[in-house]
Amino acid sequence: LCDSLTWVFFFWEITTLCSFFLISHDGTREAKRNATRALWMNMVGGIGFLAAMLFMQKAIGTLSIQAMLAQSVVMHSTAAMLPIAFLCFAAFTKSAQLPFQSWLCGAMVAPTPVSALLPSSTMVKAGVYLVLRLSPAFAGTMLAGIVSLTGAFTFVAASALACGQSNGKKILAYSTIANLGLIIACAGMATPAAITAAILLIIFHAVSKGLLFLCVGTIEQHIGSRDIESMRGLYKIMPRVAVITLFGIVTMMLPPFGALLAKWIAIEASASAPAFMPVLVVLIAFGSALTVLFWARWAGLLLGSD
Repeated sequence: LCDSLTWVFFFWEITTLCSFFLISHDGTREAKRNATRALWMNMVGGIGFLAAMLFMQKAIGTLSIQAMLAQSVVMHSTAAMLPIAFLCFAAFTKSAQLPFQSWLCGAMVAPTPVSALLPSSTMVKAGVYLVLRLSPAFAGTMLAGIVSLTGAFTFVAASALACGQSNGKKILAYSTIANLGLIIACAGMATPAAITAAILLIIFHAVSKGLLFLCVGTIEQHIGSRDIESMRGLYKIMPRVAVITLFGIVTMMLPPFGALLAKWIAIEASASAPAFMPVLVVLIAFGSALTVLFWARWAGLLLGSD
């Protein structure tokens, strides 16, 4: 809600510190190692954020986001785009975009409520939200194209990695990284349709992923495993949890739910964007197909029999 980047940076770093304590909650060596990795990766992004503020203060004389957006017409110079590029870099680390995805995957060692909190609706969404707020300032520039392609590539790569996983939490982690990549791709396109798709993804992804993380935790408590292969025929053992989990999966891949509609809008927006890039359309379409693959695989195991 802050307009000043100083306050945004303050709360930005608080989320980094909170995530460190939450991930290391269990106190095991693995938890501490992954918490430390999340801390230093996000601190690298924090350094980028700090550099952006220094460059922005020198370029336009203010740290107000509204003032920066108001001057976006005259800001399309290399010197003016530099602080925005640093802010996008900070957002990439916070939202676990490639090659910073390892900290989010490592965060899966945390207790399930923490997993439901960090990757679905709070910390990682701060990065994509910042890029969305800044998108009018770099719309139509080379930076916008780089941001879109980076997000679309992350969408495809993370979706492909999710297809090869059998650990339920890892699937949710990679699919989260993929959806964040799609949101960033939409922010780079910066058309009204693309921004609409990004906002819908932020909302519906948070609800569905929070539900699915809690479902995986409940299943693990009962059967002692997060492996989706161990969930084969779960409907016979835990019918209510299986139905709720299946509902969460369906909301991520089938109509009339918002995640599918948002992906459809994103494909339409990439095909009709002023700076049309065929590669972007192909990446988003292919990534969307891969997401259906791993969700359908999981749903099939839940409904299957031994």
